[in-house]
Amino acid sequence: MRITQTHRAIILTGVEEYIDADVDVHVFGSRLDDTKRGGSVDLLLTSKTEISELSCDELKGILEEYLKLPVKIVTYVTTDEPSPSQAKIIAEACPID
Repeated sequence: MRITQTHRAIILTGVEEYIDADVDVHVFGSRLDDTKRGGSVDLLLTSKTEISELSCDELKGILEEYLKLPVKIVTYVTTDEPSPSQAKIIAEACPID
C-alpha cells in the first residue's frame, strides 16, 4: 500500500475531527498497488450512520491541503445494501490502520 505512516496519521486524524471516531477508514484504487506511481488517495469511509456530504467535502479539502495529493472519498452506511459500485470498492478496499 502506497500510504506513508505520516499520511495515515493525517487521514485518521482528519476523519476523527471532521467525521467521527467510529468511522472505519479503508484505501482502495491505485494506492493499493506498490508498482504504480502517482494517483489519488481513494478512501472508503464506512459507518453505522449516514456521513454528510458537507463533512466529506470539508475532510477532502483538508486532506488535499495536508497530503498535497488529490483525494476521493466514498461513503458506505453498513446498515444499507451496497450499490454495485460500493460493493466493488468494499471488495477491494484494505483497512488503513
